[in-house]
Amino acid sequence: MKFLREAYQSGHALEIIFSSLRWFFLVVSITVFILQYVEDPVQIKLTLFVPLVVFGLIYMGVSDYYLHRSPEGSRMYTFMAKCGPFFDFIAFSTLVPLTGGIESPLFPLAYLIILHIAVYWRFLGGIIAAILFISVYSIIFLKQVSDISSFDSIVNYLCQVLFLFLIGGLGGIIVSRERKHHSEKNMLVEVANRDYLTNLLNHRSFQECLREDIENGLEFHLALTDIDKFKCINDKYGHVMGDLVLRQIGAMITSIIPEKTGKVFRYGGEEFAIILYTKEQFEVNRILVQVKQAVANHCFSCEGEPFSVTMSFGCCKQNGETPNQLVKKADKLLYEAKDNGRNQIVCVNLGACHDLIFVKD
Repeated sequence: MKFLREAYQSGHALEIIFSSLRWFFLVVSITVFILQYVEDPVQIKLTLFVPLVVFGLIYMGVSDYYLHRSPEGSRMYTFMAKCGPFFDFIAFSTLVPLTGGIESPLFPLAYLIILHIAVYWRFLGGIIAAILFISVYSIIFLKQVSDISSFDSIVNYLCQVLFLFLIGGLGGIIVSRERKHHSEKNMLVEVANRDYLTNLLNHRSFQECLREDIENGLEFHLALTDIDKFKCINDKYGHVMGDLVLRQIGAMITSIIPEKTGKVFRYGGEEFAIILYTKEQFEVNRILVQVKQAVANHCFSCEGEPFSVTMSFGCCKQNGETPNQLVKKADKLLYEAKDNGRNQIVCVNLGACHDLIFVKD
């Protein structure tokens, strides 16, 4: 059930499902062909079927490699995902004539491939796919049926054409609606989790992330940081300039801390929160010192008047505390930095009897 929920929310999970189905239907296709070949051993069919299976194995192996190894959204990942339905159509157009033509038990695969195409190209893609499959079916029908003018033949043909067209049209409409709904939902979630001014993750995101990281047993450091004497900036240069300072500092912190190393949040006002996923205290100190120096060395300007700001930091390692306890501990260290002259980083060294470490330039 969890994977099905992920498939609804994630294009990657959905693509993994389609990839897994290819392997399943490859086994089914081989089984169907062998059973039919035993009853009617036509050499030309075997000659065509073997290269088709080899091609399928190579293609699906390469496709699975990039779907699992390449980052989602990368060029190769996108290429393999979007080209998959095209190769499926080619394989289908070759496989169905080899396994009974219009009476092939594998013909319903057309419906699945049409839906897969509709996932990427929506309504238009579904209609085009339906037309292509109708063309393939029509060619097979004309070559296989001896009396195409009989009532039964006409009815069977029209029913298949109608079903293919309906699957393409309705499938495309349904997928388009779901994709639009999913996109709008993701956009609303993103807006709800982002701070409008700095575009950083907001306080709500911070609390959720902190809770999830603790529940999952992750090892990390939490740092709370505050712009020193920020009220003076607002009073002297105005709130517009104050907003600009917040945006630029948020961008600086984000540029220094890689996404895989940590997350940056606007905690509130002029305060930021940083979660660093590392066990090493020296690495935490190095990153925070880099942030502190970058902010202190940056020159802001208001109407030609240059000025600079500094930041104070309080940092501690997660050690079994609840989210509230951990925030209180980091906040207490931040006030230690403020009380000791600002522009400082105060950490808790768990390996040295919880002694405070004052990290200065």
